[in-house]
Amino acid sequence: MVLLHVKRGDDEAKQFLVEVAAATPCAELTQQLAEIHNLRLKVGRLTAAAEGLARHGPMKPPEQQGLDDETPMLEDVTDEGDIKKRVPEHGPHYCQDPTERRTGNAPPSDMGAIISRTVEDAARLVSKDQIAMKQLTSRKALLDSIDAIKGATMIVYPMGLPPFDTVRQILDEKEELGGSAAGLEVLDPEVASVWWASKELARDKLLSDFVGKNEKTKIVCKLQKKGAGAPQREPVVSKEEQQAMVSFYHKKQQESKVLEANNEDDFANSAWANPKALKNAFTGIGDVSWRPGR
Repeated sequence: MVLLHVKRGDDEAKQFLVEVAAATPCAELTQQLAEIHNLRLKVGRLTAAAEGLARHGPMKPPEQQGLDDETPMLEDVTDEGDIKKRVPEHGPHYCQDPTERRTGNAPPSDMGAIISRTVEDAARLVSKDQIAMKQLTSRKALLDSIDAIKGATMIVYPMGLPPFDTVRQILDEKEELGGSAAGLEVLDPEVASVWWASKELARDKLLSDFVGKNEKTKIVCKLQKKGAGAPQREPVVSKEEQQAMVSFYHKKQQESKVLEANNEDDFANSAWANPKALKNAFTGIGDVSWRPGR
């Protein structure tokens, strides 16, 4: 199986590992990688929304989002022009949402922990640490994590969530991403492209036509939108190596400044400047002092 290190831009959080056969058609490969990429983005959005659900309860109606409980609404204005004082409905486990997008009526701590545990498991699947641990990403594992969050949500909220809640919209495939930053990251599997070694993997060819038939091959490829052109080349040195080189250069520069400032000949008293050091090393004679008492 060929090991693919898939990247999407320079963001480490959008990288994952996949294994496929060398004889896989590039059209099938491109669609598979794009679907996994989109699922990882979906899991990321779902975990963030589900974590907010566990902490601060369901979302407010769209017209009330961003407003605190004391802000009057249109229905609070009487016919005489007076404003009725609102009486917020706070549950026994109220936890105010700093963004005021959720009601704050959180579930009990033991029930919220059910959602939190499933969210942690799902977030671990899309973590950038998966690359360091050499863990493969599969479409089935991502779908299972989404189903697990859906099951946990049904346990905590058996009557269901309001239709405008982000968690429900994601689970029901009714999420509207048009015009948002999250929507720009989604790839269309039918028109996406995969690049490797500055070459686009043509959909009418096999993967082995580009990387060979060795099943132990590892490549680093990048996902692109159709027509976006070749992605940026990989840097010659990694970020860690570059930081080490800069640190080494800075250290040497400081040492040079110290040596330039020291114009004295006190270095002649150092052990490394002793012209008889090699002879003493062979004869076994160290520093000999002829002063009494020393």
